[in-house]
Amino acid sequence: MNQYSQNCTVSSKILESRKLAQSICIVLGLMATSANALTITHGDSVTGNSSANLVINGSFETGNAGTNLGWTPGTHIGGYPGSEVAAIPGWASSYPDGAYGWWGPLGFAGAAPADGLNAVYFGNYFNTVGAASSIAANGVITFTGTPSFAERPGPVMLSQTISGLSTTDTYHLDFWTSGESNTSGFTGTGLFGLDITGEGTTYLMLPSSSNSFGASERYYVDFIPSASTITISFLNWGHITDISGTGSELVLDDVILSAVPEPSSLLLFITGLAGLLGYGAIKRKNV
Repeated sequence: MNQYSQNCTVSSKILESRKLAQSICIVLGLMATSANALTITHGDSVTGNSSANLVINGSFETGNAGTNLGWTPGTHIGGYPGSEVAAIPGWASSYPDGAYGWWGPLGFAGAAPADGLNAVYFGNYFNTVGAASSIAANGVITFTGTPSFAERPGPVMLSQTISGLSTTDTYHLDFWTSGESNTSGFTGTGLFGLDITGEGTTYLMLPSSSNSFGASERYYVDFIPSASTITISFLNWGHITDISGTGSELVLDDVILSAVPEPSSLLLFITGLAGLLGYGAIKRKNV
């Protein structure tokens, strides 16, 4: 019997009204189960706790004084300067041959970095998905079949492994995204991947001033980790050309992971309410 079941049993014994006891048990049950599913929303405001950020160098400021540096050693077909390759402190990367990426002020991005001088750009040339897609209101892209990235099968991936997490607590991941400036002609719906250990890869829509998200958008992801050590990865397969025109590639900044405070105050309130109502019922019975 778990903590919530025990509370429900006690409430049922104390309360004269079974309906009230059942209502409290339903609320407690929702508290116990609703956070187990990965939930994704989006918006414009910072919702993560920056002062308690578990991600190292989430704003990509450490190690770069504000110049464009390459963080993948691939060859950029478009010729944008970035031959100086530097590892991003706190992050690991992987990429297929020919991939490219920059780390810095990124004047070609659709919006200025969310925090500080620098953001990170993912480059992987042009690609197709090979499956019909639909886009939900929260930006999640789903496919009728397994997407097959033909031209650039391997993604550019930036990852960080985080340890010391509680497998019973909820964590909140908040990160800022943008794409390339629409003057570059990449006005279609792009996509990128978010992979969290135990959750698999989720495909998300890239912001662009030609879609409802605008030039930039923050994503909010709540989840309970599957293990005390997990890896969070951001992936990009390039300019996707078969969703709605030619999509942009990913610009990423201000990655924040913080623990969500336990709803102890709500639990205490419900337990206290049950006690008061039970006391009232006993008192009326004795009058």
